[in-house]
Amino acid sequence: MKITRISKNNIKANSWDGGKTYEYYIYPPESNYSEQNFLFRISAASIEKVPSHFTKFKNFNRFLVMLDNDLNIQRNGIEEHYLQQEIFTFDSNDEIISYAKGNDFNLMVHKDINEVKVFVLNNTICSQHSFQFLFAKEESQVKINQQQILLKVNDLLVIENKDKEEVEIHSNNTIIAGFLTLKK
Repeated sequence: MKITRISKNNIKANSWDGGKTYEYYIYPPESNYSEQNFLFRISAASIEKVPSHFTKFKNFNRFLVMLDNDLNIQRNGIEEHYLQQEIFTFDSNDEIISYAKGNDFNLMVHKDINEVKVFVLNNTICSQHSFQFLFAKEESQVKINQQQILLKVNDLLVIENKDKEEVEIHSNNTIIAGFLTLKK
């Protein structure tokens, strides 16, 4: 099992149509966002322009969580509203227009991966998935099995669990969490 903590302070921002994006983690590591040859990508972004059009990606699903504001969008011409920390799940090929400013957490997953979940955690879970991740909206002390780890605001923790060992994850604060399992 490999645990990696990634700080937003160590990531270079890139621009997208509506603001900036920060790529925390991409898998496999040799894949490239612009070539769309990855299995999954974890990022955070700012939405600074209203309206803004989300970037489309064929063959990907996305999970988006607003960190500091509600999200008002049109998905394929239909208005939708998501509260802060509510999970917005969509096909990345949908036409998404945002009418809200703010910052978000974003997971893009290739459609070949069908075992994936994103949720808000503020207690204990156990998991045997290939990858687990924790994103700190606020400073949080987390416990991975018996190891204590301090996550600062906007830190991401990725747990690679290729042997699918039982992993116990605990947080007293509300954090964005998720897991996915890759086929062998």
